[in-house]
Amino acid sequence: MVDAGCGLPTPSSNFKDAMTAPQLGGGGAASKYLSNLPSRGLFSSTFPSSNPGGMRVYICDRDTSAPENQIIKTDEMNILIRSLTLNQQRAESGSKDWQSIPANESSRKRAAERALGGRASAKKAASSSQVVSQQGAKNRNPDRDLQSLTVERLRALLKERGLSPRGRKDELIARLKESSNE
Repeated sequence: MVDAGCGLPTPSSNFKDAMTAPQLGGGGAASKYLSNLPSRGLFSSTFPSSNPGGMRVYICDRDTSAPENQIIKTDEMNILIRSLTLNQQRAESGSKDWQSIPANESSRKRAAERALGGRASAKKAASSSQVVSQQGAKNRNPDRDLQSLTVERLRALLKERGLSPRGRKDELIARLKESSNE
């Protein structure tokens, strides 16, 4: 049903009726009022926005009803509840992988370290083998061997010998050299 005064659909008519309504007064229903406004494809803006970055309202110039054979299913579950249940499912599926890891291992350990099954990483193994080779082979240059050790390892060696572990790396090396010369 169309109001004869302005050619616009009355509130009692639906959108489809407005699109198929006869054109009165030489113009087409609502589209005659939208003809000079900017458009995006088949949509026309109802009014120019006073806020350029704001939300614009668009009305479609054609029938947008879904095809009769199309079935639209929506999940009526609240998005917050859905998110929580998905997170819980992920946590449960992830916990199956964690059951094989001993409880004393930290959850912060990297996956590669966990995969080693509690063995020391390659870097740690290399530094400990350097200490063993340094202690076993006295004919090598001790300065170079001590310089290649980390400060942490140098401090551990100083503690083993009962010396102060404080200071910079070169001071720690000097203390270790003095103790080995004695």
